[in-house]
Amino acid sequence: MNPLRRQAVKLVLAWVFIAFAMTPSIVRADTPEAVVDAFHSDLLAVMKDSDNLGISGRYTKFLEHLDRYFHMPLMVSFVSGTHWAKADQDARRKLNDAARRLSAGELAVLFSGYGGETFKTVGTRPIKDGSVLVETELERKSDSNVKVTYRLRKFDEKWRIIDVLLDGTISQLIKRRDEYRRTLEDSGVAGLTNLLNAKADEILASGRTAKAGK
Repeated sequence: MNPLRRQAVKLVLAWVFIAFAMTPSIVRADTPEAVVDAFHSDLLAVMKDSDNLGISGRYTKFLEHLDRYFHMPLMVSFVSGTHWAKADQDARRKLNDAARRLSAGELAVLFSGYGGETFKTVGTRPIKDGSVLVETELERKSDSNVKVTYRLRKFDEKWRIIDVLLDGTISQLIKRRDEYRRTLEDSGVAGLTNLLNAKADEILASGRTAKAGK
């Protein structure tokens, strides 16, 4: 191989290495299992760095992970049902942002430390509508394991999480839909948006207060 060609090959390999180093989730997440594994890897990284990040740092990380691994607009549209269909684009955007804020805040509280937990992918199961269930377990040293099943669907060649089932059966989407049905009936999309933002603000404020009190 002549020197010029050897140098070209080195440059190509260098760019490949950089791509893997900078965007591991995008490169690896080409199957439902890979998306879930990548999400779990990022989740554990936040848990292990929990104290340094604080609630604000964890919240910011989880906002990024929600955008990377989940299809939030589809999930929010399911929860809000016909109210979503009737809403204009600006109202939909505000509701989606509020749902992102609350979800990230809840995750920041739920995963606020690390005690040796690990995630294990148990298996996958296709669904007739084209989505796939990825069955996993959260293994905990100080408590019993938790079964977590992710439902994923493919969008433009990328798999995204569209629901999470605790204990393999309890759909968080259905739970949210039932929880917020009355708010939607009473005050529509705007009312639900205000409620979710208020809950997110409360979570973040309580986290900062707890930190200041230490």
